[in-house]
Amino acid sequence: MPTSHVHPLPPVPMLSRLGRALAGAQVLKETLTMLFLGWPLVKDAPLVLLSALPGVVLYLLHWHLALGRAGRVFAAVVWGFTLLDELWGLLLFQELDSPTRAQIRMLYWSYFLGLGFILLALGELGWRWQRRRRKARRNVYHQAMLSARTRR
Repeated sequence: MPTSHVHPLPPVPMLSRLGRALAGAQVLKETLTMLFLGWPLVKDAPLVLLSALPGVVLYLLHWHLALGRAGRVFAAVVWGFTLLDELWGLLLFQELDSPTRAQIRMLYWSYFLGLGFILLALGELGWRWQRRRRKARRNVYHQAMLSARTRR
């Protein structure tokens, strides 16, 4: 009777504590940005709300990341789109007619904090991916050495 060599699937690597904390910090930053920068813009020009919809979707996805319910690949995709959204938001804000001094200061704080969170999160995900890959490669070599010894 043939036997199957089916191995169980490895678990999906989940976000670390640092990854969840960075997602939570991004949620807090986005909340403050929406309240202090987005809300006054929407009151002045309601059509700005349409350009903010991708940011709202990313906001909800960051909540998902902060709660720890996503894997690392999904998190990397979300952080990549977040980087594009930050750049898009900066470009849209540059198109304003006459932003106030406070709005400009809040924009730069928001932009650089967001950029810092994004780069830290992507760096941490890349580091964990490399570490896991190196560990898996070491494990394969170790298993090959053990099986070679037992064949002798």
